[in-house]
Amino acid sequence: MLIARLLLVLALVPACAPDDSPEPVDYWLPLQCGTRAEVAQGNFSDFSHNGLASYAFDIVIDLDTPVVAMAAGEVVYVRDENRPGDPCHEGGDMSCFDLANLVVLRHGDATLTLYKHLNQALVTPGAAVERGDVLGLSGSTGWSTRPHLHVMRMEDCGADYCQSIDLEFVEAGVPSMGDFVTAAPCP
Repeated sequence: MLIARLLLVLALVPACAPDDSPEPVDYWLPLQCGTRAEVAQGNFSDFSHNGLASYAFDIVIDLDTPVVAMAAGEVVYVRDENRPGDPCHEGGDMSCFDLANLVVLRHGDATLTLYKHLNQALVTPGAAVERGDVLGLSGSTGWSTRPHLHVMRMEDCGADYCQSIDLEFVEAGVPSMGDFVTAAPCP
């Protein structure tokens, strides 16, 4: 009888243990509600979305357009040093790669999102943000051929640029080059 009770208790222990798996996260377009934009480069492009950036998107938007958080998270990296007059502020070649202004968020599913080529970042590391909060203003800093926003979801490798992973937007799915996307309407 004692053995039967012990087996019953042991069988119930895993059911009572806390669930440590990451929470699922929905990702929305990084644009203010109702904004429409063209995808200039999608996943696995021949130009620059390969290797670490295989699952990235380039979204064409005007300079100084607000860029918003795709999901709630914590700001973990900010680079905001490239200013007007700097050699890579208006875009440049591959030598400008590490000079783009950017923001990186960590989300509840233990992944990161990257927002790159900003004219200006408007958040600081450690800040908590909600989906739709403004992170910065769009630009063309770093390795860039025109004003746009480079976004991707990444593994958390402990740095500001990690291996990209699948990213599907709630309101646009997985867009391809040349597709137009529209951020969800305002509530």
